[in-house]
Amino acid sequence: MSSVLCLSCGEMVPGENVRCENCGAAVVRSRAPNSGGGAGIHPMAPVVFVVAALAIGGAGTLAVSLALGIPLGLMGGGIGVWMLERGRRLR
Repeated sequence: MSSVLCLSCGEMVPGENVRCENCGAAVVRSRAPNSGGGAGIHPMAPVVFVVAALAIGGAGTLAVSLALGIPLGLMGGGIGVWMLERGRRLR
């Protein structure tokens, strides 16, 4: 392993140590990037759901009726979040 810079005192800490030999502070190591995408749902997912649901639901309500606009809006919001998550995981 390579050495890491101590954030507390600025000394280099060997890779096998978990604490700085100089000041005793815990060493923070960066983790390797995930290959499968981040865990959990995207933080913007609620906003995407609301915007897509209102846009598609409003268009469906104006075109047909409120009885069809509500389910279309919910489905549109779900598809919007699905597209957001799918795009994030394909990167």
